[in-house]
Amino acid sequence: MLTNLTVPSTASGVRLDVWLTDALDGCTRSLVARLIKQGLCAVTSPSGARLKPKAGYFLDGGEQVALEIPEIEPMEAMPEDIPLTVLHEDERYLVIDKPAGMVVHPAIGHLRGTLVNALLGRYGTRIASGEGWRPGIIHRLDAETSGVIVVARDDEALRFAQDAFKERTVKKRYLALVAGEPKADFFDHSGAIGRHARDFRKRAVRELGEGDAKEAYTSFLVHSRGRGFAAVEARPRTGRTHQIRVHLAALGHPVLADVVYGRSRTWPVNPPAGSSAPVLSRQALHAWTLELPHPDGSILNVTAPIPADLHPWVAADLVPKPR
Repeated sequence: MLTNLTVPSTASGVRLDVWLTDALDGCTRSLVARLIKQGLCAVTSPSGARLKPKAGYFLDGGEQVALEIPEIEPMEAMPEDIPLTVLHEDERYLVIDKPAGMVVHPAIGHLRGTLVNALLGRYGTRIASGEGWRPGIIHRLDAETSGVIVVARDDEALRFAQDAFKERTVKKRYLALVAGEPKADFFDHSGAIGRHARDFRKRAVRELGEGDAKEAYTSFLVHSRGRGFAAVEARPRTGRTHQIRVHLAALGHPVLADVVYGRSRTWPVNPPAGSSAPVLSRQALHAWTLELPHPDGSILNVTAPIPADLHPWVAADLVPKPR
């Protein structure tokens, strides 16, 4: 799991490994040091310069730190009383409208406040057992991506849904606000995706079979156009990590406010003229709809409303359901 942190001014003069250990719940200093040594930590100065961090690097304050923390071992998630927006509920599945900023399951650095903590607090054992740290979780969304996520309520339903994802019978539609003005109303990308050769935080379009690169395909439909941006419906056929964001960036139209795949820090983050909405503070990507075969033979079809922070960017006539 990638964790992004901003170093406060109060941490000036503190060693990087010491500060990270204090900042991340459940993280030991030896683990932090090992991850830094393995190249899984990136530090950017307040001026934007990339630094080569060592465990003993003394912080100045204001740096941006990214740390990739691998899934180490299952942990028992704790129930928490966290509000949830439930889009659909039946005996086999729950469909949640996940807010931007919520991590899906607990991990080092994110032991509390996750979707799993909220599910256990509301439903207890009335969801599939799965793995102890992510009960009922079928698929994931990036922390900063909002929208539809499905949770299984029993182990049979969990296996059924996992098989549907593997067989690609699940249809997903995302809303993405992208930089630039696409030339065509419909376009696609079929580049294989694997880990970036030089930046551990990223995935990249690579040759199929190069490193861990696997086939990936996404099609895009432009719904509306603004000045220097467009509202695009993304239709992923495969489910690679960061797939939509990587393909859009490769096409020259990165997701607005995407701090990882945006080409610079000058992408538009202010809403259209005349709007009183706040600036975009997270990547403008929303899991809009999902169609999932149901064990009873029906098709579960759920739509998550466009969230308030993205809505001002979208033309009024976009609100019709996506095709």
